[in-house]
Amino acid sequence: MKERVLILGAGYAGAVIANTLAREFRRKIAKGELEITVLDKNDMGVNQGGFTFLPFGLYTPEDLVRPRKESLSPRIKSRFGDQGEVTGIDLNRQQVTVKSGKNYSYDHLVIAMGARSDASGVPGLEDDLNTFYTSMDDALEVGELIRNFKGGRIVVSVSRMPIPCPGAPVKFSFLLESYLRDIRNIRDDVQLTLLWPMEPIGPPEFNKLVTGRLEEKGIEAIRQFQLGKVDASNKMVESTDGRQENYDLLITVPPHKPQKAVLDSGLTDEKGWIDADKTTLQYRGPLGDKDNVYIVGDNGPADILKTGIGAHYQAQVVSHNLINTINGNNIKSKYKGETGCPIITDMASDAHTGRAYIATWSYKNPPQSFDTTQLGWYLYRMYYYLHWDMSIKALM
Repeated sequence: MKERVLILGAGYAGAVIANTLAREFRRKIAKGELEITVLDKNDMGVNQGGFTFLPFGLYTPEDLVRPRKESLSPRIKSRFGDQGEVTGIDLNRQQVTVKSGKNYSYDHLVIAMGARSDASGVPGLEDDLNTFYTSMDDALEVGELIRNFKGGRIVVSVSRMPIPCPGAPVKFSFLLESYLRDIRNIRDDVQLTLLWPMEPIGPPEFNKLVTGRLEEKGIEAIRQFQLGKVDASNKMVESTDGRQENYDLLITVPPHKPQKAVLDSGLTDEKGWIDADKTTLQYRGPLGDKDNVYIVGDNGPADILKTGIGAHYQAQVVSHNLINTINGNNIKSKYKGETGCPIITDMASDAHTGRAYIATWSYKNPPQSFDTTQLGWYLYRMYYYLHWDMSIKALM
């Protein structure tokens, strides 16, 4: 009997797992003993991590997209559009349904469908939604707004946690400050405010660095401000506990939640995310323990940080465990919470060097004291060009 691996989502984590398995089991695939299928509604891959840079012209849209078939091994069966858009997941019958009506059965399932924004989750937010989080078009529109901003108060609001890449709003705030100071030369005419939904911004050393730089750069940080509603007509936001802040330009990271098919299939826990064992990443949700179902990336548990670095490590663990299972042994690799968050404190310009650093940590090993560097800026900028031909192809 042919063994079937079904991967839902051809984003970063899904593609890394598919490419790893296709390379490891190339002989089994050639003999017809193993089949790897990837389902996704979009046939174009998008590197969403680059959205933070788009408003400032640091990348172009062409840098951040590539046809998915160029990034997936030809040994993989990939289905896109109506043939790949998942509409139902039945873990008990081990079957997945797509928009065309076709059903896919599996022996091993990987759910890597990511998260989606939910602006409707905050009353009034859709009336004044400016965000670099949701699409390239939206990020480019934010760029147009800040290029034409004359002065006043810009508020960068993070609605609530969890969100994908929780460090991105801080990076954006620092890039915006550099842009207004060194590129547009209107920094003295702009009040910058970051509304943050928690007290700390990341682990202790990360929070320490960010807090110091926010103060140095004159960026006001109002913490524990979970967005409750937006009054677009009066240009005012209100927190869930009743505090109000006015703005001239509002840039928001909306709430996020899993894809509709995941919610409709009853896979999520009381927090609205797919629960999994924090070390093996096997499904542990309301439908019971499913050892042949793995949860990776942004659709995973609320208490596992949703970062690209985390998705990379999770994909490696799941790949190793699937390889072991298919080879007939019970050896389990453990996900130890390896994750990280690149931080940028300065954008490169004629006046200043760019400075960045990629902080990493795990469940039991928080990041040590660090600072951003010029080398870090160049390494971080370079990574987005390596993403397509090395990282997503599971070569690093």
